[in-house]
Amino acid sequence: MATVARTLRLFALILWVGGIVHFGVVLAPAAAHALNTRDLGAVIGPALAKLHMIGIFCGIAMLVSLRVLGNRAYKPLAQAALIVVMVVLTFVSNRMLLQPMQHERAVTDGYISALPLDAPMRRDFDNRHHWTTRVEGTVLLCGVALALLIAFEQDQRKDEA
Repeated sequence: MATVARTLRLFALILWVGGIVHFGVVLAPAAAHALNTRDLGAVIGPALAKLHMIGIFCGIAMLVSLRVLGNRAYKPLAQAALIVVMVVLTFVSNRMLLQPMQHERAVTDGYISALPLDAPMRRDFDNRHHWTTRVEGTVLLCGVALALLIAFEQDQRKDEA
C-alpha cells in the first residue's frame, strides 16, 4: 500500500508541476505569438481554469497519499503544509483572479487590450494578470520544495535499510 501511495503522490506532483511548467513555458508563449489578443484570452483562460482543477485534484490525491504514508514520509507535516498552500493558492487564483478576468473579457467581448491603459477595467485586468503569474510562480516553487522533500525521503529510506 505504501508503494501505491508513493506512486500516486509522485504522479500527482509530476502532473501538477509539469502542467504549470508546460503552461508557462510552452502554451502561453506559443499562443501569445500565434494568436491575436482576443483569441489569446479565449485559449489561455479556459486552459488555466482546467490547470487549476487538475491542480486541486492532484493536491487532494497527494494529501490522501500522504495520510496513507503517515510517518513513512519524510517530514509529513512540512509536505502537507506545502500541498495545502499549493491548493489554497490555486483555488484563490481561480476564484479571485481568473474568474473576474474572464468576466472582464466577456464584458469587453475579448478586447481588453483595446481599452485605454488608464481605464479602471483595464487596470484591474492587468493587475489581476500580474497577480496570477505571481501566484502560479509561488505554487511552482512550493511544488519544487515538495519534490525536494520527497527526494530526501528516498535517501532516508536507503539510510534505514
